[in-house]
Amino acid sequence: MSKRSGVGAVLPLDQPPFWSVVDGDGEVIEAVSDFMLDFWARGNAESSCRSYAYALLRWFRHLHLEHIDWERAIRETVRDFVLACRQPSALSPEALSPRTLNHSLAVISAFYDYHLAQQRGPILNPVPARRVDSGRRRNGHHNPELEFRRDRRADFRQKVPKTAPRLIVESRISEILRTIGNARDRALVEFYLSSAARPSELLGMTIEDVDPGSQRITVERKGSRARQALPASSNAFLWLRLYQESLPPELLVKGNPVWWTNRRPYRPFGYDAARAMFNRVGHEIDAKLRLHGLRHTAAVRMSNDPALTLTDIQRILGHLHLSTTQEYLQQHNDDIIERVAQHLRSRSDPKPAPEGPPLAYDASDLDELLGDASW
Repeated sequence: MSKRSGVGAVLPLDQPPFWSVVDGDGEVIEAVSDFMLDFWARGNAESSCRSYAYALLRWFRHLHLEHIDWERAIRETVRDFVLACRQPSALSPEALSPRTLNHSLAVISAFYDYHLAQQRGPILNPVPARRVDSGRRRNGHHNPELEFRRDRRADFRQKVPKTAPRLIVESRISEILRTIGNARDRALVEFYLSSAARPSELLGMTIEDVDPGSQRITVERKGSRARQALPASSNAFLWLRLYQESLPPELLVKGNPVWWTNRRPYRPFGYDAARAMFNRVGHEIDAKLRLHGLRHTAAVRMSNDPALTLTDIQRILGHLHLSTTQEYLQQHNDDIIERVAQHLRSRSDPKPAPEGPPLAYDASDLDELLGDASW
């Protein structure tokens, strides 16, 4: 929200933690800056800092509207915040999804935990915690090959519905590829569909991360920041080569990003620009598309190949827990509906009359039963 709204904004910084929350007067909120700097020092990614900053901005907007100082927030303050987020309000033009709301509560809880450790803020964390058995840590010593134990949700945490992967059907994929006329955008889509890399991981590649000889790329994983090689299709490297031929030679040196904007002056092609590009493609074909849906589509394609094991797919997707990868084995709703519809159509088709069994007797059997023919 803009400065004139009187409830603050998030401003980018040139140094860690890269994002700052300011109040309506343009003054930096020191309590948030201290927490964000500590959050960055713990090794979290820049994208996580951005996410946390916007979650805290939403919380401080609520405090501003309720005329409550952050140090005097109580459980009822969090309750009112949740109720405001579950419907269109001054905090958001649309109701927040359960997953986004739970993330906001986790951020607010971490914010108060930090200040409580510094002996600042309220006496108790206003965000209710999950109830666990005394002396036991939830999911302690968890086997990553098993599902997490589902305990009772903490108060105000929303129930997140279990959804199928955001699969883009094959007919829609063909339509997307026919619509894209730019070599850069076509190469990006081909890499997403073949490598199953996250959008930010693929956009963060540099020139030396591409190895056309072995048909591999190297990406930095979002969570662990480990560098991992991923296979990609030959079509992806073909379109990448066509795209690189259109770039000035000075951009194709080691250390430079792979992806650039189309217009001069050239700038690195970031996530927001890639998402806007894919949204434009969806608008042209009259479909609601999400950039992350390409990764889900690649994962579902792999899961349908009997030659690939679940651990193979887990490795390619970069999942820490096998239970996360198993979510891609779910049947897509469109496929299930089509099969059931086919079943209903087959039931309405006329059935041929059953043929009776042929009435034939073996002569030797009759002789055995009745005697020979002379009798």
